[in-house]
Amino acid sequence: MKHRRPMQALTLGLLTGILVLSAACAGGTSDKDVLIALTDEVVVPAYQQAAKDAADLDETAAAFCAAPSHASLEAARTSWRTSRASWLRSRAMWFGPVMDRRSISLLDWSPTDVDGIDESIADAGFEIDADRVRDAMSADRRGFGAMEHLLFPGNTLQTVADRPSHCAYLLALTRVAREETAAIEADWTSGGEQATPYRDYFTDRAQLSLISEVAVGEVVRVQVFLIRDIVHMRLASALGLRGDGPDLAAIPGNVAGNGLADLRNELLGMQDVYQGAGEDSPGISALVQPLSEDTDRRVRDRLAAAINAVDAVEGPLRVAVQERPQQVNALYEQLSSLQTVLATEVVSLLGVSVGFSDTDGDALR
Repeated sequence: MKHRRPMQALTLGLLTGILVLSAACAGGTSDKDVLIALTDEVVVPAYQQAAKDAADLDETAAAFCAAPSHASLEAARTSWRTSRASWLRSRAMWFGPVMDRRSISLLDWSPTDVDGIDESIADAGFEIDADRVRDAMSADRRGFGAMEHLLFPGNTLQTVADRPSHCAYLLALTRVAREETAAIEADWTSGGEQATPYRDYFTDRAQLSLISEVAVGEVVRVQVFLIRDIVHMRLASALGLRGDGPDLAAIPGNVAGNGLADLRNELLGMQDVYQGAGEDSPGISALVQPLSEDTDRRVRDRLAAAINAVDAVEGPLRVAVQERPQQVNALYEQLSSLQTVLATEVVSLLGVSVGFSDTDGDALR
């Protein structure tokens, strides 16, 4: 299947065969410098890690299904947590191939249709394999949520013994995750089915490239939409702050109790994008800091405070919402503060227009 370059239909007028550089910011670091550093040192390594961990999960799940035991089940569960962590740490980088391929519908849809998954397993009228999961199953019966439903219930070992199709479904899911994360990595690094690696298209190093300031705007918008989703679609809904009562289903997952780990990894990904990989590998901060040292410091401080607030919640998150709401409310306040500085100060300083996106609100959660 051929994949169009993201935004191609909307930004043809912004594509050019001539090298177009944005003006260097006051601190001497240009948009292009930041994009190259972010792509080479943060984004590509994040997707490489996600692909590696998904491959490990596929192998560990196969080992479990070949020889089910408490030990092999725990190994598969640990591998699921590791793979989910690296995937969600990349969420702050969900632009480019991951959106163009609509990978989220294969890997990370929520809520999960657990009843539908059980019906599919019980249906003996068709064989469950990776092609069927990818091409015929609905998004809410695929991805990490579906794997969680198959791996974490207390009766998993007995279910596997009683119903071989349980493992067939699990292995189809892990195979799809392995193939999809590998394809995302390939699109970034080698071009995949495209002639040009996305890393070159995105950083204005290819003959046909995205203008640097447009690419920076895309990076910033993803951060704004991500924090908005966490604050409003997840925590505000779970806490009942949207006026329609508490909704624990707004927190993805249940049996694995992974809600806090999910949040932490998403915030770490945002921190990676904002701060970069080190002094010689700048992030978005390098564009903000010359324009406003105060704003830059606030973003850095609020990212750190939000991560600390996640760590201060006694999990699992769904339980904490009910039994320790003051801790979750404190987390909500820290995240709201981070959202404010990103969506107002950073957006204004960098001249980014924020509108509706595939990464906004209900489009993901």
